[in-house]
Amino acid sequence: MTALVVGLALAQLIPVARTNPPSKGEVSAPAPVAATLRRACYDCHSNESRWPWYSGVAPLSWLIVHHVAEGRRELNFSEWSIYFPRTRRRKLQWIGRALREEKMPPWSYGLMHPAARLTDSDRTALEQWIESALATTSAGGSNK
Repeated sequence: MTALVVGLALAQLIPVARTNPPSKGEVSAPAPVAATLRRACYDCHSNESRWPWYSGVAPLSWLIVHHVAEGRRELNFSEWSIYFPRTRRRKLQWIGRALREEKMPPWSYGLMHPAARLTDSDRTALEQWIESALATTSAGGSNK
């Protein structure tokens, strides 16, 4: 038991970077959809993560920082406006799949952030926004 306590204490000495880089452009969405995205998605999928107190406690900090970095790499709403049109289209399709399969937000995130859980009306509004955005986002055009 002493070794565990000493190990946890020493783990606190290993720093992790909890960063929020500057935003490069917001996603354009109706106000209710934007509010849902902020509430349920932005902690992992934007440069506006809210870092709770436990994100500074190792080994949780390592896991949380890793998850946020992974989430930002996959989809970053703070970089939405600099994505190429085809990239935006793929991201919208990915969001739609994640919604249909109820993979986002992850259940583990919902445990600590119950307000992030999506209601049926949240899902419907997001799906309608995705359909609308896909209809106006050209798949053709440039190879960007």
